[in-house]
Amino acid sequence: MLQFMKTVRLGIGIRLVSGIVFVLFFLCCVSAASFGQRVTIRVINLNGRPFKNKQVYISGLSAHAASKTDEQIKLTGKPIRADLSLLTDSKGEAAFDLPNPAPAYVYVRPMFSERVWDCTCFVSIPTDELLQKGYIAMSPSAARKKPKPSMQPSAGEILFVMVRTPLWWQLLYPIEKG
Repeated sequence: MLQFMKTVRLGIGIRLVSGIVFVLFFLCCVSAASFGQRVTIRVINLNGRPFKNKQVYISGLSAHAASKTDEQIKLTGKPIRADLSLLTDSKGEAAFDLPNPAPAYVYVRPMFSERVWDCTCFVSIPTDELLQKGYIAMSPSAARKKPKPSMQPSAGEILFVMVRTPLWWQLLYPIEKG
């Protein structure tokens, strides 16, 4: 009888362990896209210093897929009709979760004065590229000034690198805009 009980216990233990292994294998095989993906937006200057308390607007998260032009109008027109509005923290970061299923593109716009900051402030980002390797948005003048090599986005991160406009542009801006 004692031998029988040991065999039963051993059989139950083996089934329990194999069940746990199966569940872990199943969870590893389930696509990560089926869970809400976390996206981080980081806004820094060319020296790597973060911008805190900056407004960031996100669009393209709703179930209705709109064109890039429609999404741009939503984020640049008055009034702004973003799907989500966030503020950066002391590290210059703001984060949100993508809906399930994830949209094909995410549209992001941080709010900066065109007069003071040279900014590519509206970006359309393919979601699969964003989740795999991240995305960096940099103005042409920031790219010419060779940012630090450490300014690389990680997977799931949108990095905005900002640079100040020259003083002559700041002075002529009111004339340019009329």
